[in-house]
Amino acid sequence: MCGSVEKLRRMFLKTITFLSLFLLLIVAPVCAQDESFLSTAPPADCGTTDQTIVQLPGMPGYACLKTMIFPQFAVGNGWTTQISGLLPVQPLTGGLVEGTRAGFGVIIYPGDSATVSRQTSCLGLWTADPEINEGIQELQGPVLSGGAGHIDFTGLAACPQGSSSLSVQAPGLGEGPMQLQVMAPNAQALREATTQLTYYYEALSWQVTVTPIDVRSAKTRWTAPLFQGGDYVTAFSVVNASPVAQSVTIALRDGEGGNVGAPVQTPILAAGCGCNQLNQSAPGGYYARTVPDLFGNITQTGSIEFTASQPIVVLVLRVIKSSLGSVPAI
Repeated sequence: MCGSVEKLRRMFLKTITFLSLFLLLIVAPVCAQDESFLSTAPPADCGTTDQTIVQLPGMPGYACLKTMIFPQFAVGNGWTTQISGLLPVQPLTGGLVEGTRAGFGVIIYPGDSATVSRQTSCLGLWTADPEINEGIQELQGPVLSGGAGHIDFTGLAACPQGSSSLSVQAPGLGEGPMQLQVMAPNAQALREATTQLTYYYEALSWQVTVTPIDVRSAKTRWTAPLFQGGDYVTAFSVVNASPVAQSVTIALRDGEGGNVGAPVQTPILAAGCGCNQLNQSAPGGYYARTVPDLFGNITQTGSIEFTASQPIVVLVLRVIKSSLGSVPAI
């Protein structure tokens, strides 16, 4: 694992803007005594609504953690997913584990319900960066303080016959929710850290930018603008962000708030952990469709509404002729 973390570190070193030389050296596991970013005592201000205190197994110290869900990614069959991050400058601070420097830890992996996840045997995501040049099911490692970097996933990876290493590219499509966890020695730095996911289809110049939703910000009801018919198609992905399996009700409303047709129930979506806990999958099952799939070839403006008994997260997309993009859901 230390070797793969070192590859990730080199990848970020290539793509990061050097606003600071303070380096977070590793999340887990420990490769050397000075490769830690943890504080010696639980941070005093980590008990906010979107962060929690974690103590990493086998490591003498504490960190602030937040878990973010991207409702959709897509790789393979012409799709590429890029995850980027902007991490604020971290000043030298007291109270860190001896030998450490301020920075951030990042863990990235598809949710357990994705078509490619840590639960699938010998199938993962292929990375375009030559410093990694292999498939992964999970990326974890360091990010420079005050830096901006990105990583591209261009397709699927598989194991050659007789091997357990994800070392060859494979055909097919991977999609579903993606999870990103960020850790830092203090809550202020964690609040300022920003990330986003973009997936695009070069053949049609389609590009979707996905803003992460903090697992603590998942809620039981989401609404987005509806434009359907003619050159417009509305699509969506809805993800269960709770520890309880559930279905979601999808309803269309006109400009006056009246129902358009009968609401539709999704299949039962599997539970995730619905939690902000280190290395656990917060997102559960997901359901992705277009409005015509569920409501037929209608022409309608208004709103699309998602309602559940437990928290969910939602991404709504709109196709206009040959362009594809996300629309705000609140």
